[in-house]
Amino acid sequence: MKKLLVLIVVSVLTGAFAQGRVFGEAVSGQISVTPAFGVSLGLQAGMENLLGPLTLRGGATVAVGNAGGTAATLFGLTTDVLLPFTLQGPNLYAGLGGGLVVAAAGGTSATAFQVRGILGLEFPVAGKFSLLTEVVPGFTFAGGNSAFGLGINLGPRLYF
Repeated sequence: MKKLLVLIVVSVLTGAFAQGRVFGEAVSGQISVTPAFGVSLGLQAGMENLLGPLTLRGGATVAVGNAGGTAATLFGLTTDVLLPFTLQGPNLYAGLGGGLVVAAAGGTSATAFQVRGILGLEFPVAGKFSLLTEVVPGFTFAGGNSAFGLGINLGPRLYF
């Protein structure tokens, strides 16, 4: 029994030490003053090689603004699984993700679920700093309806 316990502890610790670098990203931010005031910020964090070669990433988006004279707020959470490909120069990666968004305006609220694909390039700049760009096609499902969208993310990535 002791041997089994030692084996489990060693396996867990070995897996924890085999993990890759932790990173943070600021992938979206916007301030608008016309035609209505609005502020949004999206942040993501993740860890490379968490499950073999796979990178896991989670994110949060917060937005406040004015929708047709009514105060509006939005909060979203996302999770992505990314698979890196080895290239000379920029790092190419592809992945799948999902998200949950809750929005409220004028005393009503709505919840949406998103499924998306991700194709990105990371350009190492200096040391632990790089820039990334992603194309993110996805389907959003809310209130019995669905919609297709295509997003583009640009921003810095910092490794810790």
